[in-house]
Amino acid sequence: MQHLLQCRTGKPYRQYLFTGFLVVLPFLSLSNLYGFDLRITGAELGLSYRPEYTRVFAYSWDISCVGSLELNDRFTVKSGLALGQVGSVFALDTFVSSAFALPIPVVPLYVKAAYIYNVIPEYKTALHTLLPTVELRGKWAGIAFGPSMRFTLFDRDPAIFEPIIALSGFVHVFYTEQLRIALVSGNYRDFVSGNMGSYSLGLTSRGNISERLAIINEVEVMQTGSVGLAANSYGFAYRGGVLLQW
Repeated sequence: MQHLLQCRTGKPYRQYLFTGFLVVLPFLSLSNLYGFDLRITGAELGLSYRPEYTRVFAYSWDISCVGSLELNDRFTVKSGLALGQVGSVFALDTFVSSAFALPIPVVPLYVKAAYIYNVIPEYKTALHTLLPTVELRGKWAGIAFGPSMRFTLFDRDPAIFEPIIALSGFVHVFYTEQLRIALVSGNYRDFVSGNMGSYSLGLTSRGNISERLAIINEVEVMQTGSVGLAANSYGFAYRGGVLLQW
């Protein structure tokens, strides 16, 4: 959420919201390739709390809810909502995404599109981000990249468009059915897509305590500057929560 206060400002246009959903919908229409028999082959619902400390904004936090549906073992639809504070002001983050596993033997390649919306009402500041990516997801490692098309909006000023390269990756250091531990890094995640200089390195874990319930944790170190290392503003964050799966 701190990225909202570090960006330039512009004017809100409702068509960006509509455009974001148009980017996601074509992936759902690909289900016609497999007929109209859509089956839910997996579902998850996660609740988590994320306290964060940065040198610029001191203490921030959010409570988030993220849900996903897997259809026909090939499509994944995901959405989430986070409510919290950046410093002393209220902030809201939300996203919706859709991913499609390409029918390529052996290679686990996915095409994904996401729309991210971040807003701080008190500052009349909002970000609309369209994020199509190509993702290679292996069991032990993965990488994703694509163009992050961000519109920075503020009150009645002209909108500012910023094209940014989005990169992320992960490496599992431990992987079993009961426990997964991974190193993750990148300049975007579900709720926010940052500048090239706004990246993080995190250690995540997911431990299954029953067939349907898991505990999730993440410890994250962030560089929240603007471009490269030109403006250093380091931060730390922790995310803990539960994940329901069925």
